Amino acid sequence: MIFSMFTQVSFRNRILRRATSGQQRGVSVMSVLLGLAIAAAVAAVIYNQYNDSKRKSRIEAAQSEIATIIAGVQKLYGNANQYGAVTTAIAVQSGVVPTRLRVAGTNTAQNVYNGVIEFTPATITSPNDSMTVTYGGVRQEDCQDLVLGSDTMTRRMAVGATVVKAADVAVDVSALAQACDSNSTNDINFTFGRGQ
Repeated sequence: MIFSMFTQVSFRNRILRRATSGQQRGVSVMSVLLGLAIAAAVAAVIYNQYNDSKRKSRIEAAQSEIATIIAGVQKLYGNANQYGAVTTAIAVQSGVVPTRLRVAGTNTAQNVYNGVIEFTPATITSPNDSMTVTYGGVRQEDCQDLVLGSDTMTRRMAVGATVVKAADVAVDVSALAQACDSNSTNDINFTFGRGQ
């Protein structure tokens, strides 16, 4: 009888161990899946923050380029009322375009987006009283931030053919949103005078 009781207890213990073992395997699989889900979520957050950081860095670099170019053109040509004589080649040769933006062996320049930088005399009040810098190839997702960040440096701005800031007024944010979203890349025209 003792032997039989021992066998029954032993048998019950084996059954319980098997049941518990199967449950433990299920718990282990669930733990692994939960760990993978958490790792994927963390990776997605890190990836999004990395992309956002790159975008902000691009916009800051572009705004710095634009500010440097506008200040150089105003100092060299605006103070002497010489906007009418300025071409892209002259602006590049004179050094108002930073050396790192010049295309080697040419009188042209490219911006942080690998788009062209062009200079054209413009008229706001009287002939050739201002200069337009065309900043080409701006990504759709950077367009609005770049225009709004450059607002105080300019008198007029256009995205493609759409004027988003008429002479000496505030930016029309509705027109800006539509113009920036119409293409995957945009050319932005920054028009400025001798001093804002």
